[in-house]
Amino acid sequence: MRIRQTSFFAAVLCAVAVLAAVGLIPRIRAEGEGNVAALVTDIRDVVSLARESDLSVPEALDELLDRGLTAVAVGELTGEELMAGMLAMEYGSVEDLLPEGIPKGVFPDSAAVMIRRGSSCSEEIRSFVSIKFPRARTISLEESELFVFPFSLTETLEAGMLPDFPMLNMLKGKDIPLVFRPGSTPGIPGENVALAVASVLDAYPGIRAVVPAGRFVAGYPELGPLSEVLKGRRIPVSKVEFSHQIGIGFLERALYPDILPLHSVRGEEILNRRLSREDLIDRFVRAARERSVKILYVRPSDLHSGSRLERFGEECSRISERLDTLGIRTGWPRTLDPWSTSIFAALAMALVLVALTLRLLSRFLCSEEGNTGSKGILATLALSAVIAVLAIKVPSAARFFGAITASLAAVEASLVALDNFRRPVRGVLYGVSVAVISGLAIASFFGTPWYMLRLGTFSGVKIALLAPPAILLLHDLKRRVHPESLVQVLTRPPVWGELALIGFLAAAAGVMVLRSGNVSFVPGWEIRIRNFLEQLLVARPRTKEIFAGYPALVIWFVVRRKDLWRNYREIFRLGTTLAFSSVVNSFCHFHTHLSFIFLRVFNGLWTGIIVGCIMAAVLVFLLIPFWRRWQGVVAG
Repeated sequence: MRIRQTSFFAAVLCAVAVLAAVGLIPRIRAEGEGNVAALVTDIRDVVSLARESDLSVPEALDELLDRGLTAVAVGELTGEELMAGMLAMEYGSVEDLLPEGIPKGVFPDSAAVMIRRGSSCSEEIRSFVSIKFPRARTISLEESELFVFPFSLTETLEAGMLPDFPMLNMLKGKDIPLVFRPGSTPGIPGENVALAVASVLDAYPGIRAVVPAGRFVAGYPELGPLSEVLKGRRIPVSKVEFSHQIGIGFLERALYPDILPLHSVRGEEILNRRLSREDLIDRFVRAARERSVKILYVRPSDLHSGSRLERFGEECSRISERLDTLGIRTGWPRTLDPWSTSIFAALAMALVLVALTLRLLSRFLCSEEGNTGSKGILATLALSAVIAVLAIKVPSAARFFGAITASLAAVEASLVALDNFRRPVRGVLYGVSVAVISGLAIASFFGTPWYMLRLGTFSGVKIALLAPPAILLLHDLKRRVHPESLVQVLTRPPVWGELALIGFLAAAAGVMVLRSGNVSFVPGWEIRIRNFLEQLLVARPRTKEIFAGYPALVIWFVVRRKDLWRNYREIFRLGTTLAFSSVVNSFCHFHTHLSFIFLRVFNGLWTGIIVGCIMAAVLVFLLIPFWRRWQGVVAG
């Protein structure tokens, strides 16, 4: 039995689509059940808003809960906050608290807390200090007790010392989810940190998650005891986006899959970047929609005048309403149930990898229109099975196979589209189909909680941007799609126009690599265009698709059919790879819902084609006639 290679490749793509769909079932189910996000704010911010509005803390909190707030965070107070009087006690140095005389063996600058017997939260503080600070010294006075910590007062100013017990007690028993934020305290053994956190979790059952505060996780590097405490109580830890906190990676891996992604905007960032209310709302909505963030840590802004409580409540309400229109309801989210890559997903990625590799080799060997026999089909299936098993057993091999698949998919999708310049509609649809099915195969294999929670990194995104143009250029030089071969280009003297073009392409490649996943390299005007497209289309198309990839494809169709610029139209073929690389890469963002990815790919397709048609019209009806008239004037 023999079958045409193109037909065999199409049959393989159909099989890959079916296998990938089966492999994606757990992810699709999880995405359907997990459209929940929580709006969380710090309880001390609520206290500040209540004070400004002349309300009690419960009244201010109830108003915010009615406007969409879901939960509140309660943290450990630092030494600086304790000195400011946030707890009903005295905090300072031993020298300040005992002016009459310092006991022997006590350093005058040691941090200490003085608690009056029978005062509010005195029992909670006494118990917590004995657990977390076993080396603390207790000095009994007439009406109070003095606890001397084994640190200087200066060392405790930024360290987490005592939980905010008044706020925890106020919230205890209320049907409000709580987030506990233990602070980092240098010099405390991990076992004592774990016991202290466990005492708080046991005393306040309303705590649903833990978000470590400070520059490092409390107890670092001895985080095993803390992870055991949280794991035993099924308390998830929140993974803060873009956080460089020391030790958080170990804690996340130890608690997997009990992880809730969290997005926050620091007050300093709001002030430094002068973020408006609309900017803040857009950022939180985008985090929940595009990156499946489950906890949105909102803060009242100090940038605008007027009632902060009213303004903050309106922000919570608008975020909640916009999420609801996107099918995301506000409430307390669930963590993902664990599942592993299925054999169907592994076969899908392996099969498409082998098919894409064979397809590219046949193109280089000028045999893509040939036939494939039974032995070739069996060899393809056998090799795919071997690669599938290897991908499941060896994670590093799986990441390598995924990166190669993404690159080859972008190349084949580009070549299919470019080859059909006489039937451009069919070419575009074929190219998008190859990219989407290949992307689904990758998403099926890596679409597990480990990668969805971004604990594992996929290295194929940047490779899929840089490798396809290079592969396509080699293909075109080998097949003489470009007028010259590779040997001719390398042996003749360079042309200044080519050198300028090479420099431009190198600079563009560098910009793409820097911009990929890095918003700081995106100019302000482009950010404004992105925001406009998000509001208009919900799923914003990628810039590479709208303004580069698809327009380059449309212009290629025009210049190829008119046989223009034979020596320079290769630039449009190389630019086309950006569109299909972007499509494949969209499926490599495993934390994004598949429905959103499909909408983004569709929006990128039709908007990019429209922009390309406009550019082509300007080229055909304005630039080319003008160029020809100018040449005629010069010649005359």
